[in-house]
Amino acid sequence: MAGKIKILFSVIALLLVMSCDEKPQNPVKNYGDVLIDTYKRGGETGEKANLDALRKAVMTYQTTHDKYPESLDELRELIVTPIDLSRYEYNPDSGSVSLKK
Repeated sequence: MAGKIKILFSVIALLLVMSCDEKPQNPVKNYGDVLIDTYKRGGETGEKANLDALRKAVMTYQTTHDKYPESLDELRELIVTPIDLSRYEYNPDSGSVSLKK
């Protein structure tokens, strides 16, 4: 009787393994992927926040001086946090700021 139960459990286990289409998961790799994805999303969020700050600084400069700044460097006094301005494109004719592609 005990032998039959062992065989039954073995067959059930074999059927479960055979019916599973998914490959075994690697928890360490999954954790690493989640960390990398979170890091990338954090960087994108920071760039978008900096872009918003630059656009507001351009509007403030334009309101104060009745013209757009010639370059983003002229905005340094209006920006509180350090921003890598080389990551952004600026059009002094329209005052538009965008992320470089």
